Amino acid sequence: MSNRRRIRRRKKTSTGRIYVAIIMLFMIGAMTVQMVNLYNKNQEYKKTEEALQEQLDSAKEKQEQLKEEEEYVGSDEYIEKEASEKLGLTHDNWIIFKEKEN
Repeated sequence: MSNRRRIRRRKKTSTGRIYVAIIMLFMIGAMTVQMVNLYNKNQEYKKTEEALQEQLDSAKEKQEQLKEEEEYVGSDEYIEKEASEKLGLTHDNWIIFKEKEN
């Protein structure tokens, strides 16, 4: 009888090991699929990050240009230019040349 019990235990043990191996393989497969999905999402996020970084750089560049323009608009040079072009004002020591009409 003891030989029969050992044989039954061996069958139960080997069947159990097969089930455990199948479950482990299934889990490894599921984890691999998840890793691939996460890798693809990570690549998409990197592309999005690069696009947003380009937009940010562009916005910072435009902000810098607007600051420079704001400084220029507040300068005396700009005020003189606009006054002479739009209002026809001049300094006392300026000589004005006008074209003759034919």
